[in-house]
Amino acid sequence: MKTHSFYSAMIVCAIAVSQASAETPKWAVVVSPAGSVQLKLNGNEAGSILPGLHEVAWEPATFKEGNWGQTVDDGIHRGTIATKSGTIVDVELRLDAENPTARFAYRLTPRSDIKLNSFFVSLTLPSGDWAGGTFEADDHLGKLPAEYDKMALRSGPIKSLQLKSPDGDSLALNVSQGTSVLLQDDRQWGQTFSIRVGPRLAQGEDWPAGETLSINFALSSKDGLGVEEDGPITVVPGKDWLPLDVTLDVEPGSAIDFSTVIPRHMPAGKYGRVIANSEGKFAFADQPNEPVRFYGVNLCFSAHYLSHELADKLAERLWRLGYNAIRIHHYERELIQRSSRDGLSFDLEKLDQLDYLFAALKKRGMYVTTDLFVSRPVSKSTIYPSENGINEQGNVGMDEYKMAVHVNDRAFENFKAFSRTLLDHVNPYTQLRYADDPTLSWLSLVNEDNPGNFIGKLEGVQKSDWQTAWNHWLSDRYGDRKSLVAALGDLPEDHSPAKGNVPLQNVYADTSASVIFNVFLAEIEQDFFNRTKQFLRKELGCQALLTDMNSWTNPMQMQAVRDSFDYVDDHFYVDHPKFLERSWSLPSSCPNTSPIAEGASGGRRCAFTRLYGKPFTITEFNYSSPGRFRGVGGILTGTLGALQDWDGLWRFAYAHNRENVAKPGPLNYFDVSADPLNQAAERASLCLFLRGDIEPAHHAVAITATREQLLDSPTSSRDKTPSWDGLAWLARVGWKVTGQTNSNSEQVVLPIEGGKIDPFGSDAGNRIFQGMKQIGWLDVSNSTELDKNRFQSDNGQVTIDAPEDMLTLDTPRTAGGFAPAGKQINTKAATIAIQDTGATVWISSLDTKPIRQSKRLLITHLTDLQNTDARYADKGRKILLDWGHLPHLVQTGRAMVSLRIDDPSHAKVYGLAASGKRISEIKTTIEAGQLVVPLSVSDNGKARMLYEVQIGAPAI
Repeated sequence: MKTHSFYSAMIVCAIAVSQASAETPKWAVVVSPAGSVQLKLNGNEAGSILPGLHEVAWEPATFKEGNWGQTVDDGIHRGTIATKSGTIVDVELRLDAENPTARFAYRLTPRSDIKLNSFFVSLTLPSGDWAGGTFEADDHLGKLPAEYDKMALRSGPIKSLQLKSPDGDSLALNVSQGTSVLLQDDRQWGQTFSIRVGPRLAQGEDWPAGETLSINFALSSKDGLGVEEDGPITVVPGKDWLPLDVTLDVEPGSAIDFSTVIPRHMPAGKYGRVIANSEGKFAFADQPNEPVRFYGVNLCFSAHYLSHELADKLAERLWRLGYNAIRIHHYERELIQRSSRDGLSFDLEKLDQLDYLFAALKKRGMYVTTDLFVSRPVSKSTIYPSENGINEQGNVGMDEYKMAVHVNDRAFENFKAFSRTLLDHVNPYTQLRYADDPTLSWLSLVNEDNPGNFIGKLEGVQKSDWQTAWNHWLSDRYGDRKSLVAALGDLPEDHSPAKGNVPLQNVYADTSASVIFNVFLAEIEQDFFNRTKQFLRKELGCQALLTDMNSWTNPMQMQAVRDSFDYVDDHFYVDHPKFLERSWSLPSSCPNTSPIAEGASGGRRCAFTRLYGKPFTITEFNYSSPGRFRGVGGILTGTLGALQDWDGLWRFAYAHNRENVAKPGPLNYFDVSADPLNQAAERASLCLFLRGDIEPAHHAVAITATREQLLDSPTSSRDKTPSWDGLAWLARVGWKVTGQTNSNSEQVVLPIEGGKIDPFGSDAGNRIFQGMKQIGWLDVSNSTELDKNRFQSDNGQVTIDAPEDMLTLDTPRTAGGFAPAGKQINTKAATIAIQDTGATVWISSLDTKPIRQSKRLLITHLTDLQNTDARYADKGRKILLDWGHLPHLVQTGRAMVSLRIDDPSHAKVYGLAASGKRISEIKTTIEAGQLVVPLSVSDNGKARMLYEVQIGAPAI
């Protein structure tokens, strides 16, 4: 093999370079068998180092781990870079280290010819640690801006680059021979800064197959820098992990029986249909002035199709768990007869099971939402019949159908036919058509069908359908070529709508054509919604509230469309799996980092999907397994939903199959029925959001726009979420689509054009925050520091301290939070000292009284939960190789809770089983008038997570 040294650079990264400390190194380089590198500072993730490249058209290539679960025996770490064009680049890394220096030697070799635009090694650093700091590139001084302003901060041949963080940490990067260095602010895509070191290339420069390029550098630190070889681990029972006994059903009358803790009524529909009232809140038709919230779970696939006995058991269980809403999701596949090519013939046995489950849920006061298309099997020949009579085999892909139904008449008629068959059906157990039953309160037309999600992936006849629709739309909108060219910015002479060859555009591009293309997508979506609403209301007489577009591509134009919906819906996930080889197959990866340390970003972007004046829901969310910090997700989601005064939340999911409904199963990505830790976390959400323990934020910020600005004369199609989404933890946020920009004293209004503050300006977040302080919205004691990801709500009930990795929740009826080992959570009603394992701990009153006066409390202590023999490729447990099996194992940990209650001398504390049944009495003490409760996962060789505090005799 021919070897060529493209360039050889010496990079020295140092924290004020000097002699290393003899103590344990402050910095660590953790390298995987494949050669991916994580930087850690005091044991916490602090950056990464990866090789990368861009092909022509600036297509990025992805570093691929490979070698899952292997160890390095010859000192060479082997991975690959996979390019979009199909070329594989072999990557070898040899790492030599002696504290305080680590020397890296990369060799990269393509297996086939490739054309490059750039080639580099990237040092990526979290913006939360460095924003607001400074840099010095040779003799040039600059700032690492507190908020995003521009991408390139410094670029060119640089010998020395020094960075200093606001906290005084500094990095010095020295490059031999003046190699080109790019210092980049990545915050238009993610929360990082990056330093790319590599040669300047001509656009499309050739890199022949077999030609090896070398990159060499060294990394060092005055505080010491150690190197750790990463490798596989397996979770096994022992002193660190203890088995948990699990039953799915709730012990009636126990501390986790929320059938009386959360006020609800039975049956669903008792007070009429769910409506959107004049204040933009959900209410019942018979009680229009009383707003109501909903909290529920999703059921998926075979979890809908149960014996009558099991359906009753599930409905009873969900009621005792505290839910008042269910989402029926991914229900079509079993419902449709296998022989039904058009996906319209129901399996009568399955229909009976679905009917019975629906009736059981109705009986127990649970309101239902569903989608009219999720994943129903429909043959390709139904939508795209062949002109020669030879039809393509197989079914239309799920995402293909979502796109077809907008522009293909056969797809839309098939969609209507299914909706008619379902909604016209009379449930024999309720004696009502689904269209008439108030239990079926909400309908999403098509799950996750935002047109921009898939428009760039269209092929064949479907792409042709959209191309035709796009060109017809252009022809209708622009009367002559001059106005068309002016709108698009550029148009080749041989392209015209009349020829039908104006190509589909990139929805994410920053071009005039992209803006107009997003207007087109918005108007196509509006037309689809209008036609479907007309059909449901006029032809079927269905009055369920309607929505659509609940994930993830959201140019601001779509806010104008949402303004016609009955309510607005969205989805979000934290630690959603990424599949490394095949979809929905192991190995998979997730970040598995503390969401608190990252500023609790889960759901923040969704906050700007909300339109003031309309109810807002999240029908899918999860802090997914096997993420070790998922226990905090219940508090975070319930808190955010309550602060924002949202109207409904649905965890994804309760179960994906009937087996996980019937008996405990091993942990999987999403099912709370198989995850006792996430099921426990649900109780925080139920108390905070559904019971209303957190007050809504007192003030609101609204981005405003008119339909004319969004659709008729748009200047931007950027995402609807601004960079300052962290303010969602301080005040209510969202959009208004209106012709008026008047405000009241509790609301700041930010027009997208012509206002004092551009909501998408680089300084908008800080200006809004300073304005909130100036007009007295925030108390002088409010601890918010935007540049450090410290947030405190305007009502003072929640504090997120990212630098300390701490969450504090302080309400009268629920108090607690998250903290690493050795730190303390301080609230008015309790002090919680986390002793040896980071944990989420909270106390909730189980009656209507505050914690101090309550007669019954529930304490929850969540560390981590895994399956026995779960296997990971790395010590950070980011790459899952094998799920393992039952029993569940809980990570050991201890905490000390000091409760300030009125009558500590008459308190008894019990350790609880997962069912809520009392299993042991806990020895407590009274110190300085406080009840001191020791929490420990370990209980005679088994695990526990739940505690009940009974003060005085139980109520009869």
